[in-house]
Amino acid sequence: MNILILIAYIAYVGAFGHTNDQTCAADEPRVYQLIPPEETKRARREFEAKYNMTRIDVDEAERLALKTVFQNIENAYTNYQIAAISDAMANVSNRIDRVQNQLFRDLHWGLFHFFMEYFIHGTRRRKFDTSADFERFLAVHMKMAIFLGECYCRRSDYFDAMPMLIEANAFNVLKTCIDRFHKEGRRAFEEIAQKSLDMWITHIESEQGFTRRYAHWIYDDTVSLIGIGRGRTRERAISGARGSAELLIRYGYTPKWLDEFK
Repeated sequence: MNILILIAYIAYVGAFGHTNDQTCAADEPRVYQLIPPEETKRARREFEAKYNMTRIDVDEAERLALKTVFQNIENAYTNYQIAAISDAMANVSNRIDRVQNQLFRDLHWGLFHFFMEYFIHGTRRRKFDTSADFERFLAVHMKMAIFLGECYCRRSDYFDAMPMLIEANAFNVLKTCIDRFHKEGRRAFEEIAQKSLDMWITHIESEQGFTRRYAHWIYDDTVSLIGIGRGRTRERAISGARGSAELLIRYGYTPKWLDEFK
């Protein structure tokens, strides 16, 4: 997980800059606007309304019900049962969008760990005997990629860049699979991976794309703070938003939606 933490930190710095900016002359007076002007307060209220991070407490009965639902998802997921995982996911209440952060972590951490261990990091080690086995493997894990990314985005939980990391790393896994099976001459496997990659690119470019939503969060967050201190500028907002796609670009894909930030 260390590399994910490092990438998240890089994304954060790209959006907000270093706290000790050495670009100013040593003797240049630094002015900090501690009290935001009214327009900044209004912009911040609008930002907080758009990215609602309200958290609620749930009683023990609801807590247990949520744990049961997520345990059912985990059981279906770890056993690669496509129909069962779809049925279990359909039982997730939208209350999950607002539960306290620690409860959300407890609920989804088993899913996230399996996703990272067996898909993001484990695909290269796994051998597939049949194309049907590989197709089921991709279907289950890509369904989980969508589920996890949506959970983070709907909770407006962008602070550790996890939606972007899920999307970019899933793209890289699919691209790696295509290259691997092409070299091995396993045409059926290559075609399955290419089909999944094509669908994933469609998702990336859609309004529901995780990196795209993360980029807009960075942009809106920075713009809403223009007028407080230094470094909060529209140019910095654009730079931060475009920087959110850095990992995708590094893996070989440049999103077309970057044109939204000029």
